[in-house]
Amino acid sequence: MIRARTLVPALLAGFLALQVSADELTDAAQGLCDSIRSCALENIAKEELTPEVLDIMAPMLDNMCTNMRSKVQEVPVGHGLYEPAVGCMRSLESLTCEQMQDPEQAATPECREYERLARAAGVIP
Repeated sequence: MIRARTLVPALLAGFLALQVSADELTDAAQGLCDSIRSCALENIAKEELTPEVLDIMAPMLDNMCTNMRSKVQEVPVGHGLYEPAVGCMRSLESLTCEQMQDPEQAATPECREYERLARAAGVIP
């Protein structure tokens, strides 16, 4: 579970530099957030945490996607990184919870291509 929490910011950092409107990229980002949230809840259920801890965790999970969307800005659909970003997010969303927690498996071909293009464009270092 900890890996999933640290993997999410690392994978999404490049996307946060992009601007997004209510479109396919926004939908892909929401789908990915929903998948990550679901995996987190699955892992939390296995831990048999106390109700007090669950009360602390629930709002954090509920706000994860909202916080991410608030950091994203608008970019035109025709931008060169738009489709690769959508592809990366969709590929991550398709992973199982176990795969998301494994950095090797979470480095999908689509995300490696997005990262290569984003670096070439100077969007991510």
